[in-house]
Amino acid sequence: MFISAGQHKYNLSNYLNQQTTLAVFLGVKEVEIDQIQQLTEQIYKLSFKNSKKQIRFHTKSDISQVQGNQLEKDFTIAQKLCAANMPVPKALFYCKDQSVLGFPFYATEYVEGRIFNMEQLLNISQAKKRLLFQEVSKALAHLHSISFHYLGLGEVDQNTHHYETLNNKLHNLYKQHETKISTNMEDLLYWLSLNTPVKSDLDNLCLIHGDFSLSKVVFHPTKPAVLAILDWQQAQIGNAFVDLASFVLPYYIPYSNGQHQVDGWFGVEEIMGQPSIQDVLSAYFTTRSSQTITDIRYQLILSIVKSSIDQQIHYKQYKEEKYYENSLFLTKAGYEIISEMTEGDPFGIKMRATNDGQIWSHWPVSERCKSYYYRIKDFMRDEVFPIEKAILDKAREVPRSLPNKPITELEELQRKAKSVGLWNLFILDPMYGKGLTNLEYVFISEIIGLSFIGHVVFNCLAPETGNIRLLIAYGTQYQKEKYLNPLLEGKCKSFFAITEKDVSSADQDNNKFTITPTDGGFILNGGKWFVQNAADERAIFGIVVGKSSSHTNNPNETQSMILVEMNNPKIQITRQFSSQNFYDLPHSYSEIQFNNAFIPKENLLGQLGGAIKMIEDRLLEERLNHCARLNGLTRRSLDLTLSRSEKRVIFKEKLKDNAAFQEKLGDLEIAYQSCRLLCLNAGLLLDSVGNTHFNAFLAVSECKAHIPKASQYILDSCMQIFGAEGVTEEQPLSLILRLAKALRFVDGPCEFHLRQVSKFVYGNHIFNDLNNAQGYGLAKL
Repeated sequence: MFISAGQHKYNLSNYLNQQTTLAVFLGVKEVEIDQIQQLTEQIYKLSFKNSKKQIRFHTKSDISQVQGNQLEKDFTIAQKLCAANMPVPKALFYCKDQSVLGFPFYATEYVEGRIFNMEQLLNISQAKKRLLFQEVSKALAHLHSISFHYLGLGEVDQNTHHYETLNNKLHNLYKQHETKISTNMEDLLYWLSLNTPVKSDLDNLCLIHGDFSLSKVVFHPTKPAVLAILDWQQAQIGNAFVDLASFVLPYYIPYSNGQHQVDGWFGVEEIMGQPSIQDVLSAYFTTRSSQTITDIRYQLILSIVKSSIDQQIHYKQYKEEKYYENSLFLTKAGYEIISEMTEGDPFGIKMRATNDGQIWSHWPVSERCKSYYYRIKDFMRDEVFPIEKAILDKAREVPRSLPNKPITELEELQRKAKSVGLWNLFILDPMYGKGLTNLEYVFISEIIGLSFIGHVVFNCLAPETGNIRLLIAYGTQYQKEKYLNPLLEGKCKSFFAITEKDVSSADQDNNKFTITPTDGGFILNGGKWFVQNAADERAIFGIVVGKSSSHTNNPNETQSMILVEMNNPKIQITRQFSSQNFYDLPHSYSEIQFNNAFIPKENLLGQLGGAIKMIEDRLLEERLNHCARLNGLTRRSLDLTLSRSEKRVIFKEKLKDNAAFQEKLGDLEIAYQSCRLLCLNAGLLLDSVGNTHFNAFLAVSECKAHIPKASQYILDSCMQIFGAEGVTEEQPLSLILRLAKALRFVDGPCEFHLRQVSKFVYGNHIFNDLNNAQGYGLAKL
């Protein structure tokens, strides 16, 4: 946006000579432009041949927080503030005639004076700096004391929940410009939502600058006096302490010796000769007739979050790693502030974790994991369980047509979970997920699994989980943008089609489905069934596994994966069916037919012939997650049984006091704990040795072979204890039993995994150096 071109300069000169306000300000009869200097992308400085005074031109703003063209509003605010004796540049005129320069603009005086950066502050004595800072504090206090009525902005309800609105805006802005998951940022946003300040007379709603800092202040060339506060593009109605926190923010940001571009002076205030934070705040509150200094750390966190998001925006725009590092640096500083405020317990979990010592024991899990665990537990108590049965009743219905409509209540739960950062918890890669370990996610998956719909609510249910893992690991940039990003955001559903009817899918050589290379892509032929999600109207694509070559010496290179879109007319859902008389709407199970369906070559996922390796890479985590989810549902069944035993009276004795019941309960609890420990051990091994080590395979196979059968035994016993109600849909027991039965063959039947365990056990036995020890075999004595 340049205005120094000949025609623009000619038009501008003619226009300026029509502005009597400008001529009076400059003290001239005819305005003659000398120079036009661009200060920023939206601001210019104009000097004149016949006057020493200069003016600033303000053009259209592209600041991300500012919605639309607010130039006229900015000009009006400048006029009002001048009238209220605020130190701002004098507003001269506003031009909405775009024929002059091609865009609207307004003009203010150019104020000559001193503007300080950090280096310049070092050259000023502490006494002088104290006076400068105090004057700024007084100017802010004056701004926040001006009434809406005086500014001509009308009346505003002081009970308006501005902080809630601001939190929502920041959350949406963060998600809009998110490039890598920032765990500290998500924790800060969640903490802000839980700790909204109580109403305060001093933290009143007023006109605020919106982006205030010392660099926006012009001081007198020689005196400690504020001549003007600049850059009002983000001025808005807001709480007064937001501006104050923005001003004193450098006191709370560590000094990194230039390593980051967002340095503060926390830790080096005395060395730099900065006035104390108490002096600065005292000047503000004294000017506002208050003898006490209010805690503004909540507003400081808001300011840090806003600054961090600004750095994220720069990172997304310029792709320079320094901006991402700046963002992390800021959020880390913010998290340290709330840790100090809460004695290292921002979400109040330490006492809960201590009381739940039998859950956590000494497993190596982080405080962040425990935080998510209790946040999820509270969310499920408050949001999920109260409406779970109503959702399950809809999921049990028989579908009447295709495609299946989503369940509104379930979608609303997903929106709520996502809004508080409880989303995609299964993704270990911090670029896309929360960065939890496999062990930590076992804890998370188990607590989510207390509800049958829990994993759906938090976007942690297959087939989305497996498809997301595959796209992260093997997707091209094109595939990630088109397919992965909508899945991560929960904007669509997907399916994974591998099982074929009338053949054993455990042996991939049995598959008849073909993926035939052709010019520009592939031709798909054959059928798939037991395809979950395909009948959901939100399922816009899926991943299909098929035979791409039979002419290879390596049987593991015969299969390929390809991304298919459901709007292809050659792909048809022939029917949908239930599993054990449960449709699980809107996901359901479908049979799909592919009839010479052409798929472009850019939809090939991974290498041609690489499907089996890709499946193996994702299966361990998926199998473990299935088992952890089932553990959660099994725990709920035991909890329901315990509650039942406290109320149930049999032969004048409460069931919980019956000796036979107590023996049975002890047996069931031990069976459950064995399942839980198998999962935790598998998660720990995956973290320590990786998903290619045979001990990790052994641990996960032990889970997959044992847990579904053990859960069936526990659930059958719970139903027996419950009596007739246990087999009805009044209780979730029969539904959980169906899942346990299904998991006995999902991702490999239990019998297959028992054989795997046997092989691995013999493998370990070979390397047992005690086998040949004297006396180890008693028969040899």
